[in-house]
Amino acid sequence: MNEPQKKYTLAVVTPLANEERTIAAFLDRVTQQLEDQDHFFCVLDRASKDRTREIVDQHARLDSRVKCVWAPENKCVVDAYFAGYRSALEVGADWILEMDGGMSHSPEDIPKFRQAISKDEFDYIGGCRFDAEGAHRGSFSRRLISRTGTVVSNLMLGTKLKDMTGGFQCFRRDSLQEVVDRGVRSRAHFFQTEIKCLLRHHRCHEIPIVYESPSDSVNRTVIWESVRNLVTMAREVRSNAA
Repeated sequence: MNEPQKKYTLAVVTPLANEERTIAAFLDRVTQQLEDQDHFFCVLDRASKDRTREIVDQHARLDSRVKCVWAPENKCVVDAYFAGYRSALEVGADWILEMDGGMSHSPEDIPKFRQAISKDEFDYIGGCRFDAEGAHRGSFSRRLISRTGTVVSNLMLGTKLKDMTGGFQCFRRDSLQEVVDRGVRSRAHFFQTEIKCLLRHHRCHEIPIVYESPSDSVNRTVIWESVRNLVTMAREVRSNAA
């Protein structure tokens, strides 16, 4: 007789800003992938100037799994993610899945993460745009930066993931607690790579996802911040290995 599949609690964490046009559809698509015991934390702060928070609150009144995390103290996107992480850990979630709220990540990929979780073999599950079955839909410059960032990060940090710069990823609670307790240096999107480096000795796994790039532009300030942090982290990794 087959043993019943182990039940776990999944918490989805999504920072939001000005998504008034798409947020209702996004909330519906995510909640369709959730089970009764799951949670969906929508993190908002003063960067949101439109009706996004109002729409999230409306959904929260109808679906107890949806929770608005209002964090006016946030100073950057990293603060928003960590506010969501802490909220998910506080409710005792077994696994925490972070994803973007601007439609670049597909809620319909959530079952792929569930399937990987059910194997109970991993501590970290990352969405991979560069797997044979994955895709990065966007400008050539954005794809080139993500690809180059992955190759250079793996060489400098001793990591082995196919996608070191993506942000659709899932953490076992103990692994994420370790990240939250330690914190990250980056104040921009390089923190995704920094987290992957912190968890490089954990049991890591990747699954294919399709990524829809929200913009063709590349922020040079973010790139330089990433380069500076990568060099600093590489020095720390070498120092710790010595």
